[in-house]
Amino acid sequence: MKEYRKQAKILQALAHPVRLQIMEILTDGPACVCDLIAWTGQRQAYISQNLMLLRQVGLVKFTRDGKNVRYELSRPEITKKLVNSIS
Repeated sequence: MKEYRKQAKILQALAHPVRLQIMEILTDGPACVCDLIAWTGQRQAYISQNLMLLRQVGLVKFTRDGKNVRYELSRPEITKKLVNSIS
């Protein structure tokens, strides 16, 4: 049952238009929050909240480069197939 709960959390995380948009953007490679703001037209706080949720379920990871934080897909091979199959 524990595995099903984890899978359900991942699917719940993907069940939101902005998070799907973020995931699709990240299929092209890493991006900073400022890039995601420009591409989605959403506020910084909103993007950050959604990225936090995607990080919590293990779909995205981040790296720091000085003050900059870049987000990327944790498992791009799986996520690209998933995002492309529902587009």
